[in-house]
Amino acid sequence: MKRFTLPLLPIFTILFLGILTIPLSPAELRFPNGDVFHTEFVYEDERLLVVRFKGSEYKVPKKDLEYYDLVNKGQLNNSYKIAILSLKNGSVIKGTIADRTKDEVIIKSELGFLTINKNEIKNSLSEVDESPEFPTVYLANDKLDNQTRVGGSLTYLPLFPPLGTQTPPLYGLSVFTEPAFLRFKNTYQMGFKFEYLQSTGPTKEITTQSGYIYLHQSKIFQSNPLLDFYGIVGIGATSIVFRFDQNSSKVGSNPSAYVELGWQGLKYGPSFYRIGWKNLCFFEIEKVHCGSGLELTGGVNF
Repeated sequence: MKRFTLPLLPIFTILFLGILTIPLSPAELRFPNGDVFHTEFVYEDERLLVVRFKGSEYKVPKKDLEYYDLVNKGQLNNSYKIAILSLKNGSVIKGTIADRTKDEVIIKSELGFLTINKNEIKNSLSEVDESPEFPTVYLANDKLDNQTRVGGSLTYLPLFPPLGTQTPPLYGLSVFTEPAFLRFKNTYQMGFKFEYLQSTGPTKEITTQSGYIYLHQSKIFQSNPLLDFYGIVGIGATSIVFRFDQNSSKVGSNPSAYVELGWQGLKYGPSFYRIGWKNLCFFEIEKVHCGSGLELTGGVNF
């Protein structure tokens, strides 16, 4: 087994800088009372729209909105109130106030710019030129959205031939952390893992120690927390010891990668559990060794 050293620090740096340069997605929300907010889009499902406004996250039921637009390029963290003018002749005009004089108001509506005499307006204009605050009733208070996860995994991973015909399956454990500040859009999570695996056979033995950085993505179907599935893609470096007998062994460091798909709908209090199927490969210069098997994971949020 030839020695190959993977420079992890440059890779971690590139990935982290790439995360920082992810563009923000805008979202314009308009409530029935005329309040308009230009926010940062986080995610949506069939029922909720989740946005971030001035550093706070809000979960807004779509039924509570008069209108929303995920394409609008307005200035983020900006808010204003649409003027709802009730005229003495019974008409109602909605729009934004473009200008005002002592006797008139110029309003930009869907019909264009309209000039209205203040004597024709029934309601007070003092209510329409403020910058409203986002309703606190929608403030996200789900602590799990802002907590760091730590945990461990048990792995049972048969290897593919030809190595799989020479040694029993790999088995072992790992520890990981998923920092809250590396969670994006409540769907994507960066994490770090250290893993120890071994395969002890009658004549040959393999021992691996690996460090990974990975991206975890989750998806809940039909807004049912039990239908919570996930996928993980990880890359890293592995130190491998291949022992033929008591006096003969090879040691090498090689790049490695894995893909995992599974279910994570089981949660109890601050704890969570995952059941996944993992595909793992070690990349040598001349060949690739892969395996596929079961991984059981448990952890806590804090």
